[in-house]
Amino acid sequence: MVNVQAESQSGQGASVVDQIVREGLALQPGVNMEKLVGVPHLFGRFLDTREGFMVVPIGILTLQPDGRITGYSHPNEGSWAPYEHGTVSADEAFAFLTAHNNWIPSSTWQQTLGGMPIGYFCDEPEALQKLCLIPHQVASPDLHIVYLVASCLRFYEQTVPKLLGELFAEGIERSRIKVVVNGCEQNEDREIDGISYAFTTHNAWEWSTLYEAPLRWQFDYGMLIHDTNQIFPGFRRKVESFNTHLSWDHLPATPLARCLLGLYSHAFLNRLNPWLKSIDKIDKKNGVIAEAAGELLLRARTALVMGDPESSNGARQAEWRETVDVYNTGSPRVRRAFPAINLHKFIHANASNPVNL
Repeated sequence: MVNVQAESQSGQGASVVDQIVREGLALQPGVNMEKLVGVPHLFGRFLDTREGFMVVPIGILTLQPDGRITGYSHPNEGSWAPYEHGTVSADEAFAFLTAHNNWIPSSTWQQTLGGMPIGYFCDEPEALQKLCLIPHQVASPDLHIVYLVASCLRFYEQTVPKLLGELFAEGIERSRIKVVVNGCEQNEDREIDGISYAFTTHNAWEWSTLYEAPLRWQFDYGMLIHDTNQIFPGFRRKVESFNTHLSWDHLPATPLARCLLGLYSHAFLNRLNPWLKSIDKIDKKNGVIAEAAGELLLRARTALVMGDPESSNGARQAEWRETVDVYNTGSPRVRRAFPAINLHKFIHANASNPVNL
């Protein structure tokens, strides 16, 4: 795993780009074909962001020595061949060739960033797009992953027990489940039936869970979920099969990090902590605006969207489904499915009160 979590040692004036270079992610000419050919890689779109970059995965593929592509199928990547017309020698560069014409490249690859080959899509009808190939390294069982349940004082006794049952059904140990209850009169740590609860005066919806988690517990990554989620079989397997080639700040469940669902590194949450403290008591409207704007995603230096193992590890958008009074309160909610992690979120419909259950 390439570590990009280290804090800057040269003061606040250093740019994010300078910091990424210092931490081992300097762009280098050429591609090490010996490390690439025959080795599975996660293929994705590489996007520059405000503080760094994010990768939106497309699928896992392997370049075979004879030019075939295995484990993945798309006409843009029909085969591969050395590329002879760039700025490095042909033994350090390659091109994906389209399936409809094996003369025409769909992308060319001549650079490496942190062990990841970097390429540029060049086929019609699209414009140039930056791409990457990430060595396929799945999270080790030794990585300490916890599940952070966001709830509030008004409703946690109604909503949390059902969600805990679904987490237990996935084989998740009680010691790895952490519940944050916001909007309390005092701060308190409490263990209830073997589950660690953090009762907090911080009152900022799901943001409070991200604020409290690094202050209360030690972990490598925390998976944020809501007490208004429903978990389906396979959830844990999908969450814990993420790529660990880099020490990612954030792995959102969707490309736009909807509902803040996803994995967060402990180091990233520590860096966010002063800002999260500053938004204590944010109202629901502004909390939703900050979430929908992708504010946390844009604050990450390195982000990888969680992929769906049932779809070659490609990213999946959230899906809007039916409206249902799921809690029998007279307040209808819209079911929003997150297929990459087998989770559903119930979101208030327009006519309902967004601060009630």
